[in-house]
Amino acid sequence: MRSSVLILVVLAATVNSAFVYNEALATEEAALSFAAYCPDTAINTWKVGYVTTNYPNIEKPLVFENTVAGTKGYIAYNPTYNAITVVFRGSSNIQNWLDNIQFDKVNYNTACKCQVHSGFLDAFNSIKPQVDSLFTKYRGLYPKAIIHVTGHSLGAAMATLYTTELAIAGYTVQLSTFGLPRVGDTAYYNYFSSFTKATHFRVVHDKDIVPHVPPENFGFNHVDREIWYHKSSYTICQLDEDPNCSDSVLVPSIEDHMSYMGWSSTVDC
Repeated sequence: MRSSVLILVVLAATVNSAFVYNEALATEEAALSFAAYCPDTAINTWKVGYVTTNYPNIEKPLVFENTVAGTKGYIAYNPTYNAITVVFRGSSNIQNWLDNIQFDKVNYNTACKCQVHSGFLDAFNSIKPQVDSLFTKYRGLYPKAIIHVTGHSLGAAMATLYTTELAIAGYTVQLSTFGLPRVGDTAYYNYFSSFTKATHFRVVHDKDIVPHVPPENFGFNHVDREIWYHKSSYTICQLDEDPNCSDSVLVPSIEDHMSYMGWSSTVDC
């Protein structure tokens, strides 16, 4: 038993030492995620207030949207990282979303004996055809670019599902999420973790309520790796559901969901 415990400790230390958190990237992609809440014209012309002021070099932003489903995002080229960046918008009314969220799960795909949140999958599928078409177009425009995927709130859940699709297709992807809810069950966590070409950090702002839903006791589990910002610093968490990180919060906050990395979700656009 002791040898097994020692092996687990060594493996955890090895995985943690291999993980590198890029705070500059997180800061930029949090801003890009909040820009997705802006009107279509503002995004397409990259006149998105403080985001444009701080990151003026974003090229060819183009909105994708399903007005019936209320889902939206945009794709763009970020020359700073030579990255095709796909951004998914969160819910336009977080309180209403929290009040109406259900905890139903559905089978994800035939290769994975796992389940994901049915509402998150429906939201993603509502804009998947547009995203796939635009991604193919931008791969043609920037064939040597790397791939970044990001999103806030519900957008973070859709970004996670899209990254899974890209990983299945064999792409190398950097996923950065902010205020990510639990997307699937433990089997989905294992499936997502099996894709070594998909690198992920999920930033949690202090007592943000959204990472606490859907609840663990309904069979949901977070994907790695949590970066928990609290007390003017951050912790690179060791476990998917780390009791020393945001999972320790007893009284979560909606207010903490509305700002990340020094940016506010209320963009001046």
